Amino acid sequence: MKARNLNNSSAKTRKLIKHTFITMLAEKNQINKISVSELTARAQISRATFYSHFTDIYEVAEDFETELIEEFYTNVKLLASDNYDGFFDELFDFIDKNDGNYKMLCRTNDFVFSVKRLASKVAGKFYELCNGDDRIKNREFLELEINVFVDGLLMEYVKYCRGVSSVDCAQLNAYAKSWHKKFTEHRHGQ
Repeated sequence: MKARNLNNSSAKTRKLIKHTFITMLAEKNQINKISVSELTARAQISRATFYSHFTDIYEVAEDFETELIEEFYTNVKLLASDNYDGFFDELFDFIDKNDGNYKMLCRTNDFVFSVKRLASKVAGKFYELCNGDDRIKNREFLELEINVFVDGLLMEYVKYCRGVSSVDCAQLNAYAKSWHKKFTEHRHGQ
């Protein structure tokens, strides 16, 4: 990745490039259909300006995805959640606030890696909450069950973003809480 200049002009140019990229991605639905030439023409910048910030189109995509994931990683409310319902509320609030960006990215096959990164972080936080819950008696396959649940939940969200599922964030949140209630009963040995 190119070194990032820290001045305002450079930050504005990077933002313009990413915004133009996202607009084009929404239209074309595939990263490999976006050329540097077309992007620079639309953004009204030179190719040299583009290449002073990014190596190629895939680096723009990676930078944008990383920015979204970092927003998740630095969400203090989400990461500070010390109870399950608060965690699910913050998770789905975060997803809902970024819904437009995720919808554009989820329509591409190139976003699968980012979904896996997000799933890993969500599962890790959920597992952390479970490890701090002394009421959990049954820990057999705990990590596996959490991973399967989170992967399924996020893949359902991707299907929603791609228009092949009518389930929205509110329904996914309600389902997550319902699933968690059954999970808790099972894991608490009730």
